[in-house]
Amino acid sequence: MVEQSYVVVVGGINMDMFGMPDERVIPRDSNVGQIGLAVGGVGQNIAQNLAHLDVPTYLITVYGDDMNGTVMRNECHKNNIHLDYAAEVPGARSSSYMYITDETGDMLVGVNDMNICEKITPEFLSSRLDVMNGAELVMVDANLPAETIEWLGNHLTVPIFVDPVSLAKAPKIKAILPMIDTLKPNRLEAELLTGISIKDNVDVEVAAEKLINMGVKNVFISLGVDGIMAMNHEMTVHEPTMTTTIVNANGAGDCSTATIAWCRYQGITDLQEICRYTQAAASIALESEKSVPDISPAQVMAKLNSNLVLS
Repeated sequence: MVEQSYVVVVGGINMDMFGMPDERVIPRDSNVGQIGLAVGGVGQNIAQNLAHLDVPTYLITVYGDDMNGTVMRNECHKNNIHLDYAAEVPGARSSSYMYITDETGDMLVGVNDMNICEKITPEFLSSRLDVMNGAELVMVDANLPAETIEWLGNHLTVPIFVDPVSLAKAPKIKAILPMIDTLKPNRLEAELLTGISIKDNVDVEVAAEKLINMGVKNVFISLGVDGIMAMNHEMTVHEPTMTTTIVNANGAGDCSTATIAWCRYQGITDLQEICRYTQAAASIALESEKSVPDISPAQVMAKLNSNLVLS
């Protein structure tokens, strides 16, 4: 039974293996640190953050019938992510992702094995179109095949939110820029999509304006330690980061993206307010060892309120 009001995420689910060294990384040598396994993937991470934020969330994805697939399916159920319209692919290897951080928790390098995402084809999604168009919004991650992303742009009638994922995958969304309601690239992805070198606040506004002129309705450009910049036809916003102790920077982007979608689900449309919620959520993510923090609406409000008091 489909929830009366819900969000759909179409994208990847991975088994993540990560290494976090205790000291400065020594290249081409063994480094003492911590190694962990967790269910991840941009689509899954966004879906899990949304579920933690009390948004009924359906993840449309694929996974193999291997051990990793079983673990991923069980974790989604545990985290209240609905997999009613996902599919197990017999004989396929589930998607996996391995990354190493530096001693501060910032990612140094990652390797992904996500060939199974090629199974998320227009044909696969066509039978799920009614469910997607019944959602409040559909979040698309660029791990999908380019033809699938273009098909979604041409067939979805609800607001389309897009995460470009990486420099290698961002070009796949160019064909649907005029159909995108909300786009959240980081600085490098925004540079790639616009051809504009972003070195300061003036540059980032020029890049955002170009994306708006290309048809995107709402643009949120993540600027790392410099916060977030947002623009639509009505206003432009720069919101700084919230002071925090960084434990792991790997999950902040997906948490921010989910928070932007959460705001829309709640009916919040003011860019300044959305950016403040987003930075509060990112701060919580940065303080967590997990790629997806144990976040809740109450935590986001508490973090936001404490920052307003401090400022």
